[in-house]
Amino acid sequence: MTAPTFVDLFSGAGGWTCGLEMAGLRRLAAFDFNASACRTLGRNAAGHVACVDLREPPAGLFDLRPNVVVGSPPCQGFSNEGKKRADDPRNGLVDVYLGIVERLAPRAWVFENVPGFQRSYGGAYFEWMRRRLASMDYETRTFLLDASDFGVPQRRVRFLAMGAKRFAPVPPPPTHFAEVGLFGAAPLTTLWEAISDLPRVGPGERTGEFEYDQAPRSVYQAWARDGCERVVNHTTQRHSARVLEKIRSVPAGSGMEMLVGRYRENQVHYEGGYRRAEKDKPSWTAYWTRGMTSIHPEQDRFLSPRECARIQSFPDRWAFHGTTIENYTQVCNAVPPLLARAIGQSLRSGLEGASVAPATMSRPLTAAG
Repeated sequence: MTAPTFVDLFSGAGGWTCGLEMAGLRRLAAFDFNASACRTLGRNAAGHVACVDLREPPAGLFDLRPNVVVGSPPCQGFSNEGKKRADDPRNGLVDVYLGIVERLAPRAWVFENVPGFQRSYGGAYFEWMRRRLASMDYETRTFLLDASDFGVPQRRVRFLAMGAKRFAPVPPPPTHFAEVGLFGAAPLTTLWEAISDLPRVGPGERTGEFEYDQAPRSVYQAWARDGCERVVNHTTQRHSARVLEKIRSVPAGSGMEMLVGRYRENQVHYEGGYRRAEKDKPSWTAYWTRGMTSIHPEQDRFLSPRECARIQSFPDRWAFHGTTIENYTQVCNAVPPLLARAIGQSLRSGLEGASVAPATMSRPLTAAG
């Protein structure tokens, strides 16, 4: 059977594309406004990538005939890390996405955003979306999914809306569980199972390219390294003495609460500030905010873009282009590919009218020392 095709709107660096291709779908084209993200996607996957503002759709977009459309319009206006301005012009890109879906008329589509989309501005945007979806010729469902339930080594809850014609859209069933062996499935993937094999680097590493210096220590690591001969994007930030002092004061499992009131510039607690995740659990959500990402669980430095990419479930072969800051943004804004893969498998099942077995790892993850 011919592989179902898809178009990736607001594609970023390619989380949707990476995951859907793992699920056996074929991309026709991708569209995004960010030039460095478009370079990353264009150099990692075959197919057309256009760097455009989708408020002015390019010629040829509506000549495409995809089976599926996916998209993640910017989330900053709905995120806990954003200022949540009701007049943020990016909020209107949700309507742009749905308008393009209507014109392309695929058999199925998926919209992804932060869970705050449901409750921001008193739920006004969510209620608007419900009315908008009711006017479209699709059976639709909205739901929340936690990426850790699908093998992604982080707790990352996302809001999804899915629409379909001629079949009922359903969320994918979880493949990983907190209780080891529950339903015969794999346990949740931990932070250390994701990153412990990467070469050890200190603050201020600017080259970021290394040979692997040890064997994989978990099934997840072996999967991430498949088809790749070296580590890239393993750069780190230089930290001032004051920032290093703060980093050193944060134990595993803690964050900004350790600093508030102790430093004149840290009088307010905010999510995403100076967090150090625990090794033996899924990481906190991968983020890049205020010039920071999570602290390494053992070393006194922030994570590298490659460590963030592992946490997001990008395989090591997916190289990110642009500056280090652009790399962080590309990685942390993306849909986790393993979550996208699970959604793609659910879509294929509906599109093909038959069950498609989930592509899981070959055996349960082993503990990394």
